[in-house]
Amino acid sequence: MKPLVRFWNERYGVGRPLETDSWLRRAVNSYVVAGFMNRFPKAAIKFFSRSRGELARLLFVEREGGSYRVLRTMYAFDQPHARGDLLNRVLMHSPAIKAARNRRHIAQWMLDACLRAMPPGPPRLVMAIGGGDGCLEAEVIARAGLDNVYYCGVDRDERAVGENRAVLEKHGLEDRGFTRTGSIADRSDVEETLAAASRRFGVEFDGLSVTVCQGIIEYLDIGSQANDALAGMLGAIHACTRPDGGLVLSQTDFHDRVTFLENGLGWYMRLRGSGEVARELERAGWRISLCEQEPMRLITMCLATKSGVQAWRLDAQSPLREPHVARLEAFSDRR
Repeated sequence: MKPLVRFWNERYGVGRPLETDSWLRRAVNSYVVAGFMNRFPKAAIKFFSRSRGELARLLFVEREGGSYRVLRTMYAFDQPHARGDLLNRVLMHSPAIKAARNRRHIAQWMLDACLRAMPPGPPRLVMAIGGGDGCLEAEVIARAGLDNVYYCGVDRDERAVGENRAVLEKHGLEDRGFTRTGSIADRSDVEETLAAASRRFGVEFDGLSVTVCQGIIEYLDIGSQANDALAGMLGAIHACTRPDGGLVLSQTDFHDRVTFLENGLGWYMRLRGSGEVARELERAGWRISLCEQEPMRLITMCLATKSGVQAWRLDAQSPLREPHVARLEAFSDRR
């Protein structure tokens, strides 16, 4: 069993274990379901458009692709009304959707670990890039119960901004969170976000405490072999992060529907391996605590810190590699 899975099962596996797949189910999804979509995209669109499920409707009727509403539907696996009919359940059981749910669970654990590692004191700001309605971060911040933690989401989708208030009210964070339209490309964008948060909450932030970047860097540098946009964003966040701050990052390594989505839905992604992501993080000045694939082995999860004190290299490229479980426990035990 992968160290990440073992760690999760030992500490958090009772309520929400990470999802895995057998060889047979992976083969069926890869060669039957995804094969059908990749080879016959028009027929697949018509076929899955017959589903009454929300995920199938968003993907094959409304063609939303990688929108936050699609991701939110992927996460709603335990809600019967969101599962829909048999066709929709086929989608919900696919490796890519399971990987997206794993990504959410691991990102929430990483954010929680960062919050619990922060010393008490001045106001702290959590920024989510492409955070959608803020549900992922709001759940963790509310559970942490830290009155000095504020949330600011940055998203290009105006619907996310509209739905953010209801999410924050649900978690009792309406006075400590908001989402604004826009993007983060360079340092000026981050500084503008910090200034907007200071005006909104009436407090001064001396930098970012935690940045969550989920499902975003796949859309940077599309059509290019370089990583200019990614490097610019990582460097800008690093420059505006407190010395004890951190970064939660995800990247799709392989998606069993990339070909179909490009042919049928016009949904393009830039795929990067964990080694490439790790190199860009380090070039921007980040120190990697964890860079590991989630159990479905489709998405890489990275936790990086700015302070060298908290820097533990756990990915396979590091000559300083230590046991995964021991280091993760050391980080999560920090206060």
